Amino acid sequence: MQNVSPIETQFNESMVTIIVADMERSIDFYTKRLGLPLKTRYGNEFAVVEAPGVVIALHPEPKNGRAKEGNLSIGLGVDSVESSMKQLAQRGITFAGGIVADPPMRFAFFKDPDGVEIYLAERSDWQ
Repeated sequence: MQNVSPIETQFNESMVTIIVADMERSIDFYTKRLGLPLKTRYGNEFAVVEAPGVVIALHPEPKNGRAKEGNLSIGLGVDSVESSMKQLAQRGITFAGGIVADPPMRFAFFKDPDGVEIYLAERSDWQ
């Protein structure tokens, strides 16, 4: 196996986003049953639970049903979505649309070869 040296893109955190049917039930499961701390919550729109080595983001499924296949995506935290998109595009990554702003976050989405959604996430700060 070839040793790959570090390249320019710097990721500062990893997160897995789970699309959930019931936010209360999911928060209860991850915090009360698993005992993971709730890092932040934005009503029923978004919640973040901390686990060793990964951030678990909980996001409700769209009101009109699932917007995409599956219910899991992988997020990679970056300092600058624009800069990271440019670097990854030079390596053949194709993004689905432009940057999506959802304060305090900004996102850019793409898929791996098997269709798993991956997103770059730039955040100002969890509140």
